[in-house]
Amino acid sequence: MSTRWMAAAVLAAAAAVAMAKLPPPTAEQTEAAAAKKEQEQAQLEKEKQLLERAQDRVVDRYKRTKGGAGPAQRAGRVEDANMPKTAKELPGDAGPQGGRKQSAEAHSTPAR
Repeated sequence: MSTRWMAAAVLAAAAAVAMAKLPPPTAEQTEAAAAKKEQEQAQLEKEKQLLERAQDRVVDRYKRTKGGAGPAQRAGRVEDANMPKTAKELPGDAGPQGGRKQSAEAHSTPAR
């Protein structure tokens, strides 16, 4: 009988934790998130420009070597949906998000 009460108490506590809500973000957190989003958007634009230039170079080279119909024409802008997820991540921003950056020694084998 006591194990049933204990199980009921544990389930009630788990339900209370699951239903808890986080406080709304502070103004500083909101500004930091907006700044990060702007940086990611700038990174995405830079990656898109680099991709478009590379595609144009490939087309020009193909037309020079294989023969083509006149000068290369730009196909247009690359859509955001066609860019990989890693293109908009800022350098050094991918991976686990901890409270601080770990050193390389944190994952190495212990010294003998």
